[in-house]
Amino acid sequence: MEQQPGAGTAISPHLASSDIGNRRHQIFPTLSDRQFEVLSRYGERRAIAAGGVLFRQGDRHIPMYVLISGTIEIERASALGTTVIGTHGPGSFTGEMGTLAGRAAVATARVLTDAEVIVISEESLGTLVVSEADLSETIMRAYILRRVAYMQDQSGGLLMFGARDSAPTLALRHFLTRNGQPAAYFDLDLHEETAALMARFGVTAADIPAVVTPIGEVLRNPTLRQLADGIGLSSDRIDGRTFDLVVVGAGPAGLAAAVYAASEGLSVAVLDAKAPGGQAGSSSKIENYFGFPTGVSGQALAGRGLSQARKFGAEVAVPVKVSALNCDGAEFDIAIDSGERLRARSIVVATGARYRKPDLPGLERFEGRGVYYSASFMEATFCADEEVVIVGGGNSAGQAAVFMAGHAKHVHIVVRADGLAASMSRYLIQRIEAAPNITLHTRKQIVEMVGGERLESIVWQTAGGAARASPVRHVFLFLGAEPNTAWLGDCVALDEKNFVLTGSDVAPGAWPLARGRHFLETSHPRIFAVGDVRSGSVKRVAAAVGEGSAAVQALHQALASDFL
Repeated sequence: MEQQPGAGTAISPHLASSDIGNRRHQIFPTLSDRQFEVLSRYGERRAIAAGGVLFRQGDRHIPMYVLISGTIEIERASALGTTVIGTHGPGSFTGEMGTLAGRAAVATARVLTDAEVIVISEESLGTLVVSEADLSETIMRAYILRRVAYMQDQSGGLLMFGARDSAPTLALRHFLTRNGQPAAYFDLDLHEETAALMARFGVTAADIPAVVTPIGEVLRNPTLRQLADGIGLSSDRIDGRTFDLVVVGAGPAGLAAAVYAASEGLSVAVLDAKAPGGQAGSSSKIENYFGFPTGVSGQALAGRGLSQARKFGAEVAVPVKVSALNCDGAEFDIAIDSGERLRARSIVVATGARYRKPDLPGLERFEGRGVYYSASFMEATFCADEEVVIVGGGNSAGQAAVFMAGHAKHVHIVVRADGLAASMSRYLIQRIEAAPNITLHTRKQIVEMVGGERLESIVWQTAGGAARASPVRHVFLFLGAEPNTAWLGDCVALDEKNFVLTGSDVAPGAWPLARGRHFLETSHPRIFAVGDVRSGSVKRVAAAVGEGSAAVQALHQALASDFL
């Protein structure tokens, strides 16, 4: 999977048959003599004999290898065996996006014939992709597309065992998908071979969800952090460090702040409890974001932002949940639920907002078992040819309805208002009105959920009317927003709904500095808030990106004046 055709290479059949196969010349470019000259300035030449191993699957902080002569073979392993996925010849280079971030290698590289290579360390590679614009474009495009190819190919990597009506299973699958980690999934309820495979690895139904790493380690019902540590996804270089800026939250606002800050030379860490992209990352398609006339999925947009942030040297760490903030000193002390700590000279709060849960008895019991808070291809497979209900009148609900209409038998949108015009973009309303299998129910709400092991029916009621039951097994909730601000403690002022106050919205009071407060600055100097978590913000992706970039200019000024 790692080589360009026409240069004495073998191409993985998995890649050749995929949609990405037509871009092989970009995934596996052959470097020119001029590019070799540039690369030589960033690394050292080394001879490696046949039979040597450049790196093994799972190794972290590996160099990039550029082949001057010889051939290497790329193979991927899972606990079920090893698959050779391609070869490299002269003019090729190794790596993918995880290489740039110091994450675990997704394959093993073996030397087939005596080779001479240029070895470029992780640090030098980071300098290279920033300093050499033309070469950076070639490398970054290849790295991004290789990661996409790996995600499409399940011939090696992780094995995951789960069950259809298991909320923890759904959570782990979402985590792996949104973090670009390919896994072969075996469902105890849907796949005949699952029971035999589980027995082979000593996994029981009580262990579900379970993940088997490429080296055969079994992670039984792991937390997100345990899973990330086990597969080399979590960051191993934030504990004890001090950063110019720590961004809490990796949604569009947080990633934008990280890109602009890191590109301007600040040391940046981005912390997120789940995955890059935030709430927008779960959107099936965003069509009103500037520059994407045909739309872009939330995950694709997040992936591009993540790649940019890492290109400029930002350390993006997931899953990292901030548990407490100490803002008493000149630098901020940030505690993470894993026990790690780091310090920051400035903070951007970009933790966004989560969907509000309605006050319905037994709601938690049905989460992942008929009640969902995102509408992805995973949920769509559960709902094929069935009726579903989407509760909410915002853009997220509209996007979910349009997406699910392509999979479900019928989609019912339920809102308490008189219509959608006040809360949803017109283009989505038009899509909903044009879809023959979408029905809008106004002035209606769900008042009860009924079921045993999973949701079996709902009771809903129109304002002033009688309640009636309906055999609906799938409900998607996109209700309002609750900010993620509990971790801030008493460090910053909040409004009555716990959104962060900034700029002139902060009540007059003690301000310890001679300078004035910046527009996106909170009640505490050098703590900024952007995106959905900010009181009065415009709940749109473009607005979040704009705020994230604007905050960097202000914090530059704040750092310069406050640390004189």
